[in-house]
Amino acid sequence: LAYSQININKTKAEIKKEIAKFKKSTPAFSVTVSETDSTLTTIKTEANKNKEEALLEFDKAGKCRSELRIFNCDQCFKKELETLLGMDKYKWEKLNENQYISKFEEKLLIELPTENKTNTIRIIRTDWNKVLYDIMKGK
Repeated sequence: LAYSQININKTKAEIKKEIAKFKKSTPAFSVTVSETDSTLTTIKTEANKNKEEALLEFDKAGKCRSELRIFNCDQCFKKELETLLGMDKYKWEKLNENQYISKFEEKLLIELPTENKTNTIRIIRTDWNKVLYDIMKGK
């Protein structure tokens, strides 16, 4: 159901192009898109009613700075999290039960809900420096 990719640092135009490509290549999905100046929201629904909602927020330069994904299906959520954490490029490390940190150069943080009421994944671009990064990792 999910993109299985990270949209952080992409422009709205790049993401919309990818969504159009996704819609064309997977007609079994219903995809709705809405936007404001600083956000892009997509809702993808499969024929079996599994649904993923994504809220992307953009900075003043027009680059995606945070991505919130909400799943109505436990299995979809688990599969997407597994896929994201398996991406070698980011070298994800678990900080605690609900946070993962990428390698320093990527400057990304994944946050999961602290209370398991919703199946959400939030990916955030951070502005940390090496000192803060090392503190977060417990070095």
